[in-house]
Amino acid sequence: MTFTQFSLGALVLFPLLTASATVVCPHRVRRIVGPLTALGVAVFTVPVVAAVSGGHTVGLALSDFRAPLGIMLRADGLSALFLCLATIVGGIVSLYAALLPKATGTQLVSTRPLTDEALPPTRWQGAHPAFWPLWLACWAGLNAVFVSGDLFNTYVGLELVGLTAVALVALGGKDAWPAALRYLFIAVLGSLLFLVAVGLLLSATGTLDIEQASRIIAEQPRTHPAVVLALALVSLGLALKLALVPLHRWLIPAHAGAPGTVSPLLSALVIKASLFVLLRCWVWLAAPGMAPSLDPSPGAPADALIELTVLRWLLGGLGALAVIVGSVMALKQSRLKPLIAYSTVAQVGYWFLFFPILLDPTSDSLEDRAVTTLADDAVLAGAVAGTVALALGHGIAKAGLFLAAGFLKDVYGTDEINELRGAGKRHPVLVMAMGMCAVGLAGLPVSLGFTGKWQVATSAVGAGHYWMLAVLVLGTLLSAAYLLKALAPLLVAAEDDDSEVRPPERVLDATPLLPQFAPFALGTLTVVTGLLGAWSASVLEVGAPW
Repeated sequence: MTFTQFSLGALVLFPLLTASATVVCPHRVRRIVGPLTALGVAVFTVPVVAAVSGGHTVGLALSDFRAPLGIMLRADGLSALFLCLATIVGGIVSLYAALLPKATGTQLVSTRPLTDEALPPTRWQGAHPAFWPLWLACWAGLNAVFVSGDLFNTYVGLELVGLTAVALVALGGKDAWPAALRYLFIAVLGSLLFLVAVGLLLSATGTLDIEQASRIIAEQPRTHPAVVLALALVSLGLALKLALVPLHRWLIPAHAGAPGTVSPLLSALVIKASLFVLLRCWVWLAAPGMAPSLDPSPGAPADALIELTVLRWLLGGLGALAVIVGSVMALKQSRLKPLIAYSTVAQVGYWFLFFPILLDPTSDSLEDRAVTTLADDAVLAGAVAGTVALALGHGIAKAGLFLAAGFLKDVYGTDEINELRGAGKRHPVLVMAMGMCAVGLAGLPVSLGFTGKWQVATSAVGAGHYWMLAVLVLGTLLSAAYLLKALAPLLVAAEDDDSEVRPPERVLDATPLLPQFAPFALGTLTVVTGLLGAWSASVLEVGAPW
């Protein structure tokens, strides 16, 4: 076993072990263990990403039992990119939580002995000790999803991510408990639908291993009806977890009530696990074998053609609807965190636009012209690479925005946009970070968001789907509008000192300056990673089915 293979297993087991250890540790020790775990995960991520960047997939059969009997861990280009996102965002948020423990949630504590009737019996206070075990266990689940080579362990990792995320939302206090309960129902229902789909795929292919199942689907057309039904269940279950319109109502109250360190994790990482599984099932598992069924030759399963066409156009249409609805709802918000949450609803829509191109990447519309010639594989690769770039850019930028919004809410006691007028005067670093993150979310040049939209637009033109260009342009204009609505009051100076909201001096004095550099680091990365668009596309080619 090489160190790279060892790192593949350690990415799952190491944060899971430290999560177990923090359960019995004092709270101050947990604040040390958390950043050390982030450092350890980064150490294990580097060799895996380096190997994949060199053009090699990494595999590890636990206890040397091969598929279909054993548990196979596997990292390809898609895994490496999402591991990078989890390591960067997870590490920065962990450091922020260690520096500002009051942002990790609130708990109800006793304030007096039972015999002292003069004092109130209980009160709410910050720094919830359960944050670290839950977050580190969630991190282990995320890594398990990203490196799982079989469908059942993907389900196990997805379930671990969902349950810990629900508990993290509940750390926001009594007001967050209804939102957490609703999120629990959504998470369990989505996982149940995915598990039923896994059972269908197992019955059709006889294996849970993703690579083996993909080959069997390609070789045996009789499996296609079961695969189509499984894809429908997977899409519905993961659309619930991704908060795709019209299944998005749970997301807004969950973000509004979650602690300041939890909202970045939910938006940047937790929903990315569902997106990763959706891409894995559609592009890596089913597309290589289902593409022949789109050939209307004698003997081809025409029913699969009709059902898949309806399904992928339905997903693409809901994606376009999400871009518009999420952006319009964001414009209507008067509070910062709900506005950013509705921005996530809009951004999720972009990730579904590529579905009409999937399985039908026709580029004849350009091949007959003197513009350019794109092979079908290039169109599909561009659509998937653009979708992944949008997701990665969103993860970094949205984590920075939510951290900044949570910091302002903790300091001023509100996230009402009008009440935060002139906050940039007191927190210039924080507002500058929000501005850089807004550049990435709007998809402006020098950001991964721009790279992703450009790749999706190019693939859309190559496939003849010109309507996607209108969605991308309109979504960009609306996102610029609601982000300007969020940032403008923070940048405009108050007309007089009395109109500017001032936090209590004791709160302002007790708030350290150092945590503000966490969103600033994410804002800087939002801009810097825009230069890595070509690298991410080349990494994605490693182990790709096209």
